[in-house]
Amino acid sequence: MRALLVNPWIFDFAAYDFWLKPLGLLYVGAALKKMGIEVELIDLLNRHDKDLPKFTRVPKDKYYGTGKFPSKIIDKPEVLRKIPRNYKRYGAPEEYLEWKLANLDKPDIVFVTSSMTYWYPGVRATIHSIRNVLGNVPIVLGGVYARILPRHAQLKSGADVIFRDSDLAKLGEVVSQLKRKHTEVPFKKWFQELDPAYEMYDRVGYLVFTTSVGCPYKCSYCISPKLWTYERREPVRVVDTIEKYVNIFPVKDIVFFDDAILVESERHFKPLLKELIARQISARFHLPNGVHARLIDEEVAELMREAGFKTVRLGYETSGPLQIRTGGKVFDADVVRAARILRKSGFTPREVQAYVMINMPGQSVEDIERAMKVCLNEGISVSLNEYTPIKGTQDYTRLIEQNLLTEETDPLLLNNSVLPFWWENGMDAQTVQRIKDTWRKLRNAYLSDTLC
Repeated sequence: MRALLVNPWIFDFAAYDFWLKPLGLLYVGAALKKMGIEVELIDLLNRHDKDLPKFTRVPKDKYYGTGKFPSKIIDKPEVLRKIPRNYKRYGAPEEYLEWKLANLDKPDIVFVTSSMTYWYPGVRATIHSIRNVLGNVPIVLGGVYARILPRHAQLKSGADVIFRDSDLAKLGEVVSQLKRKHTEVPFKKWFQELDPAYEMYDRVGYLVFTTSVGCPYKCSYCISPKLWTYERREPVRVVDTIEKYVNIFPVKDIVFFDDAILVESERHFKPLLKELIARQISARFHLPNGVHARLIDEEVAELMREAGFKTVRLGYETSGPLQIRTGGKVFDADVVRAARILRKSGFTPREVQAYVMINMPGQSVEDIERAMKVCLNEGISVSLNEYTPIKGTQDYTRLIEQNLLTEETDPLLLNNSVLPFWWENGMDAQTVQRIKDTWRKLRNAYLSDTLC
């Protein structure tokens, strides 16, 4: 039995390869291989694919393996017609996908992944292209979009099956239905027993891992606790996996995309860091997913510096009253303390940034500007991120109760690039742009010699 795994296009007004790897899909590949199924991968977002330059110009890496995707301007969906920006398909061109599909043995089943809910047009277009070449092969859609909006995905994606379970052992049921006989699943705890199947790639520009799934916190804007039961992998197993793939791929950058890597760091992250140091793995390490500022201490900062970490993003989100309303995970004092510890350990303003959201429900411009000033006063930078309401979160439920959104709001309208152009209950596009301009002025005034 043969399976094809596909990472689909992104359709959006903006997209950047900020270490985007379909980690869940790679675990699906590992699970299927464990079941004795032959697996192939087509990753339409792998900018480092050796065949991609035959079909399009690939922008060069910008820093640490990240960079711009190849892209093409496409027609906007009707609901986005009035947005004054170009809508694009990001990733490999259509000819690349057609060539890939034409040059593989026809699979018995196709698995397509998904991420942002408002990227569903790219998922749908990918599935449509697969059908045009492969005909009526069964297509299974999984990933974040499929799990958050399964009914929408069933109606809009074109997939035959929507896989909405977090337990990859349940893939055995999907395969059994297709084969019409029971398929043995030779593992019980997929996250503990499987490694993401990077060997399906010929070439990558970086490696992404997660040492845990889920999060024990329950922030009002975050869906992670509902998608995953919080679980950690043994630090030695994590480093074993890293070492295995570093020996296969000559990459310089390794990324951890945990939601809560610093929780109980004495038992988890610190032993992991010590293991990385002991094995002398020569790489640049990155934490881009907003670590918990309150959990930074002197030892973890020193260990990260010694291990070779080059990116540390702190989850700050906002200053002001919303810090309590969203869950009380972090306060200004936590960010100040974490910044001072990291700077003392030798991290530069380029290496330490704090995520600050724009356009959170109930947030004021003054809250955002205060957060920016807190960061710059402590010698760290800011990454401004526009807020996206996510169905299933406390925020979304509250917005529905206040009649500010509905259950049927098109996910395309919840895109953080789109929201300021239509949502009357938040910041408009001009205000968002003014905040970004303010950040540039503050940055130039405080840290021009360091950051510019």
